[in-house]
Amino acid sequence: MALVALLAGCAQGLPLGPTVRAPVETSAAQGEADVVVRTFVAGPDARRAEVGGAVCEVTSLLFSTRVATPARLAVPSFGPQSVTLNFDCRAGELTGAAQQGVVTRWVQAPGAWGSAGAYPGAIGPVGWGGPWGGGAWSGGPWGGGAFPVFLYPDVNVVLE
Repeated sequence: MALVALLAGCAQGLPLGPTVRAPVETSAAQGEADVVVRTFVAGPDARRAEVGGAVCEVTSLLFSTRVATPARLAVPSFGPQSVTLNFDCRAGELTGAAQQGVVTRWVQAPGAWGSAGAYPGAIGPVGWGGPWGGGAWSGGPWGGGAFPVFLYPDVNVVLE
């Protein structure tokens, strides 16, 4: 039987259980990526109610596993080539499905200033802020030190 908790005014939802690791072994992985899986039903006044204890089959080209929601799932990360995750969830007679691909977010190194770099009409000799801030001194036109992070956004499966 699924536990249902109304999320009115609750920012975090139900507490997560222990992390589930996807059963896949490969030396090509570049670490792990986490994805939080939660299930919901439509409540009164179009509010959502979180369903605890829904069982979700998680499949991809590389593995399949099962989690009970709410859950944190750790999967191998292959950077931009990370696989799409498919979620098929069930709680009693309620079912729902979702799919989630990896997304890329660019992260700025601590202390690096963003800038447009050297460009005509810039303030200072090498771009916005001059030699002490932006432009060529902080790594060039991308603001210096930016690097991609590949992650899976949280997955919210709606059960009907």
